[in-house]
Amino acid sequence: MVIVIGASIGVYGGVYMAKVRDGMVAMKMGFGDLFAPPFGGKRYARILMIGVDNTGSKKIDDDSGLSDTLVVFAIDTKTKEIRAISIPRDTRVEIGGKTRKINSAHAIGGPDLTVETVSKLLNCPIEYYVKTTVSGLVKLVDMAGGVYIKVDKDMHYTDRHGKLFINLKASPDKQLLDGTRAMGFVRFRHDVVGDYGYKIENGKKIPVGRVVRQQYFFRSLANRILALPHKEQRLDFLTKAIERKYIVSNLNMNDWRGLMDSAKDFDPEKIVMDCLPSVPNKVRGISYVIPDTEAIPALVARNLQFEGPDPNATTAAPTTTNPTTAPVATPITVQVLNGSKKAGLAKSVGDQLTKAGYNVIYVGNSSSSKRKSCTIICKDDTNPQVAALAKLLGCSSIDTKSSTPGKADVTIVLGRNFDLAVLASLPG
Repeated sequence: MVIVIGASIGVYGGVYMAKVRDGMVAMKMGFGDLFAPPFGGKRYARILMIGVDNTGSKKIDDDSGLSDTLVVFAIDTKTKEIRAISIPRDTRVEIGGKTRKINSAHAIGGPDLTVETVSKLLNCPIEYYVKTTVSGLVKLVDMAGGVYIKVDKDMHYTDRHGKLFINLKASPDKQLLDGTRAMGFVRFRHDVVGDYGYKIENGKKIPVGRVVRQQYFFRSLANRILALPHKEQRLDFLTKAIERKYIVSNLNMNDWRGLMDSAKDFDPEKIVMDCLPSVPNKVRGISYVIPDTEAIPALVARNLQFEGPDPNATTAAPTTTNPTTAPVATPITVQVLNGSKKAGLAKSVGDQLTKAGYNVIYVGNSSSSKRKSCTIICKDDTNPQVAALAKLLGCSSIDTKSSTPGKADVTIVLGRNFDLAVLASLPG
């Protein structure tokens, strides 16, 4: 999506129609589309970016692979704002009456079922999609001459069966990555926090993980395309990407033209990109990302329906290592107390919660070691962070009547029946 926006900037009217016409043979369109308003005349256009892994055929138009990347971009054609929501590939959803990971939607029903599933998850209609594969991504980056990326940690991973070989070295300076190495940067999944989480840095909650890297990559590649000095070069890039099927889409020619018009004042650094509110957990031994159904509507209203002010006007400008994220409530402080007879249990849980991004300020023993089940003591049980924490740890009891020991917002008291398997499901 960002590739196409970047490539389209500065290309208008007859030049676009003459040069791109032959590259649109794969688009669904009729003669009437040439005169119809872009996006059916609607003010808001929502486009799902689908990045498919190599579990299926290597052909870009094959629908048998799993979706490795899902990002919904929303465009306000009047104000020219662009906002987005990233969706973790392991998000737990219902597809065809069965509980599955959302990445399987593409393998089951291609981009159409993927769009339908994401629309249902967000309770918001999505009309369009742009799709690429691993090989398509590699070739797109190579065609752009590589991308400049700051690799903030060593990334090593080998999957011979999946033909995935990642070997990236951390560096304080940006590196020019070719398509294969950039693909490794985007697909690396062995972060302490999983696909998406937080770390505490100088007392602030900072988003990290693979989804954040993907957002950073999108901006970096868009900036690379924008660096092409002439509009003809950007036009040629888009034309070749479509002709060679590095990207496939259900956008018609006029939709591209409307997208292009929205992009003429485009600044990649001002794209508001957020992650679906969710928490990791295991269900019947399977690792999922559980959507926070209570928090999703507010984010959808802001990022996909443009309700409320531009977040760029109220939040700090994003950096290349910390893309703009959804405004979250002030992170709660947590203390973990051991109310069981299992030595070291509170420290183990506290360490894992810290790695997952929670602000754990104290770990110790409860005044009683006879507590049976896990209990959360807090003053405000309406805080969604409390509910997410309870779900993450499997705490069935939330107590607002007891006084909270210490200065933490939330006290977790672990009981004798605390399931040690929960530790394995926590990020890190």
